[in-house]
Amino acid sequence: MRIVIGTILALCVTCGAILAQTAGDSINQVDAQGLKQGYWIKKYRNGKVAYEGHFKDDRPVTLLARYYENGDIKSTFVYYDNNKACAAHIFYKDSVLMSQGLYRGEKRDSTWLFYNGGGVKVSTENYKLGVKHGTSTVFYASGTIYEQVTWKDGDKIGAWKQFFESGNKKVEGNYIDDKLDGWTRFYNVNGKVSHEGLYRNNVKDGPWNHYDDNGELDIQQRYDMGQLKNKKEVSAYIQKKSEEKK
Repeated sequence: MRIVIGTILALCVTCGAILAQTAGDSINQVDAQGLKQGYWIKKYRNGKVAYEGHFKDDRPVTLLARYYENGDIKSTFVYYDNNKACAAHIFYKDSVLMSQGLYRGEKRDSTWLFYNGGGVKVSTENYKLGVKHGTSTVFYASGTIYEQVTWKDGDKIGAWKQFFESGNKKVEGNYIDDKLDGWTRFYNVNGKVSHEGLYRNNVKDGPWNHYDDNGELDIQQRYDMGQLKNKKEVSAYIQKKSEEKK
């Protein structure tokens, strides 16, 4: 993490040098059509810089940096590929990195990384021109994986997995067209199956088995496309468990 933040801060310093070196005497110019051209700098009422960067035909090119009103860096956008894409770094108010990734055509593209206010990576997401596409991963503060799911053209598809912080499996399931579909299994911290059953079109269907701490069948719920068919049996079981805890 220190390497990532150090790299970003070095980038910000470099970007500031580029802006300063190319600013020149002519700033905030517009052409006959009123379009921004060249180097622009705008300030807050308190005199702090709100943004600075280079423009061509009213669109940012090369580099654009934005700042919070207290002067902390807010974001940097470095443009490339004839200004069709840019590398973005977005920060919290205290200059801690919030997220980083690529924009193409003003839409998120490729891999994006997200961090909490302490600078710890909390998730990664993959995009294809603004739409989630590829594996998304959520992390515990320790860095171990909490959840992984795959997206295709904005829909969840394929394996869905969650883990305990120890690394043991917590949930195993499957998505088809953005809906849970197929056998789904939930685990206890000790690695034993807690309960399992079938999802069809995002609702429970058929038998759902719940197990005790020894792995023995404790109660079976029976569903018909989301409708619990043995409500009385399940209610009696819940009541019994509640009384045992008293």
